Amino acid sequence: MSVPPRLVLDAGPPIALYHAADPDHESTVRGFGALAQAKSRLIVPLPVGFWVFKWLLFEGGPDKARLAPDRMREGLEVIALGLGELDAIQTVLQALLDWKGALEDASVALLVLRLGVPLRTLSYRDLGIFPKLEFWAG
Repeated sequence: MSVPPRLVLDAGPPIALYHAADPDHESTVRGFGALAQAKSRLIVPLPVGFWVFKWLLFEGGPDKARLAPDRMREGLEVIALGLGELDAIQTVLQALLDWKGALEDASVALLVLRLGVPLRTLSYRDLGIFPKLEFWAG
């Protein structure tokens, strides 16, 4: 599978990259290496950044979590979401009444659909419900 020039990231890949004890760390490091070599633009919605910090705080400790914002600013384009995006997420959620995913997941799906780019995730269960998402598994 070719390396995309732009890619939206869910929380799983940055967590696995920043947390060496993560079971997906090695494969994620290889994937990020391919993305860096191709100079791909890596995009995350701000709620994903919050989720990465929170996960690292509880699983990796405060020192590891404190490094995450700087690492994300260095290597990722973090997109803030406004009230318009919250309205769009609400519309998406109304169409998926049985979905039990998080708002962070909905913000990822919205960004992927708006930008028309693939998504890199480690959690296909939560995001696979969105039929128009294209995934990159590199």
